Amino acid sequence: MEQSLASALQLPPPYEMVAAHLRRMIHLGLYRPGASMPPEREHAEQLGVSRVTLRNAIRLLAGEGLVETRRGAHGGAFVRELRVAPERVRFELRARAPELNAAMEFRLINECSAVERAAARIEPQALEELERLTDELAAAGDVGLLRQADVRFHLLIAEAAASPLLRDAIVEARLELFMPLEVLDLAEMRQSSARGHRAIVAALRRGDARAARRAMAAHLRASDRRLSRILADD
Repeated sequence: MEQSLASALQLPPPYEMVAAHLRRMIHLGLYRPGASMPPEREHAEQLGVSRVTLRNAIRLLAGEGLVETRRGAHGGAFVRELRVAPERVRFELRARAPELNAAMEFRLINECSAVERAAARIEPQALEELERLTDELAAAGDVGLLRQADVRFHLLIAEAAASPLLRDAIVEARLELFMPLEVLDLAEMRQSSARGHRAIVAALRRGDARAARRAMAAHLRASDRRLSRILADD
């Protein structure tokens, strides 16, 4: 009994934990396709691990097709662009429809709570950053830039809510909802998301918690409708 409990509580090898962290960063869009990761020595210091551990983590991600390593003066680890056939993405999303719907509902509850809390706490500089990220999203020329601006926007609101548990819940829901955005219409998503973000920022500037909650709910329901269209598309 004690041995089985110890086995259940055993942590994975350090390189797998580092790989899991980097995988989350990639799926959240914080490392966009084509971007290079920091130089190995610097990156290992940032993560607080040895270079060997980092190297093994990168090797694992390379095997999954998430990164590629290049040699030479301009070498290093680079995030690969996800190239998945839209038909395959739709098939996989349909297979996960119940859990995706649950994750979207979970996200709606938590992000609406976060923005409501943030309305009374957000600092002026954070509001300016939200405006900048909205402009960046509206001008995004590819899905990588769009995802990056969108994730940073929502995480900044979660941080302004001053609730680490809420922030963690929001991150987990976004990871559960991860999908290659190539199956979406970039122009339509960019326009709809920017409009939703601007309504949220306007309510936060007024300090209107109820309006901020309504704006966030409308924004997330628009995302839910986009997902529903993908699942229904033949």
